[in-house]
Amino acid sequence: MMMAKSENDGINMRFSNRTLRMIKIAELEAQKMNSHVFPIHLLLGSLSEKTGVCAELYINYPNLYDFLKERIDKIHFEREEKGIHCHPFSMKVSLTTMRVLEHANKQMMQFRQVYINEGLLVKAILDINDPMIDSLLEGVDVSRLIEITSSPRDMAVSLKNYSFPSITADKVIYRKAEISDAVSLLLFVEIEFGNRWLDAIKHGLQEDKIPIYIAIDNGVIVGFACFDVVRGKKGLFGPMGTSLSNRLQGVGYTLLHYCLNDMKEIGYEYSIIGEAGPLEFYEKACNAVVIPISLGTPN
Repeated sequence: MMMAKSENDGINMRFSNRTLRMIKIAELEAQKMNSHVFPIHLLLGSLSEKTGVCAELYINYPNLYDFLKERIDKIHFEREEKGIHCHPFSMKVSLTTMRVLEHANKQMMQFRQVYINEGLLVKAILDINDPMIDSLLEGVDVSRLIEITSSPRDMAVSLKNYSFPSITADKVIYRKAEISDAVSLLLFVEIEFGNRWLDAIKHGLQEDKIPIYIAIDNGVIVGFACFDVVRGKKGLFGPMGTSLSNRLQGVGYTLLHYCLNDMKEIGYEYSIIGEAGPLEFYEKACNAVVIPISLGTPN
């Protein structure tokens, strides 16, 4: 995945590919209005992207882009604001846009992710209490926008024609977890991710055939992935996690495919990834698709 960094007041930001496309669209929208990039331009970018959860946003709100554009034409942008240079933006951004980016970056770190994705960005736009956004979205059910773009989403992977990919060998060792790994695995998970996954992993360690893979670097566990361990449900992939220092090194990708390969051999036709965090990662890694949520008929 392509990475972009931004350094503002010591803040180092990384953006997913989809978010980078949203930023480019936002700049085009700002150019039309002869202004800096404001949060509303980023929101228009999300409505124009039409991939991933942004596609679902468009399906549920096909007229929202035109609705907002009509309202935008009636407001005044503060053109005397100096604006801020912020890579990867080629244009200056407003102070409120910087607040959005900083808020999204803070949430990214809190959730131990490595990229600002579309969900984090849209949630930040709607969270900062920007009077302009509040005015433009008056009458719109903002909670539904958040549910579509920013709530934890399940994904599905078809295993009918799945085959294990070619993976470049490296120094990291991947293998099935054994009961003797229990103490070190549980300690790793608790230190890196807290205690929310411990019960599921303990359940998996009690199985005759433990459905957990671990990644080991220099004798130390640096990642894990499970399936069939959450609430006793079959066909569910996850949880999965890698140490922060090993992100972007292919560890998660490899662990994912070891689990998917096992699920294929068991006979599952689909794998469900519950509450997938980095949606774009799974889209690219295994052609996973977001399972639409039923929200009723939009207003």
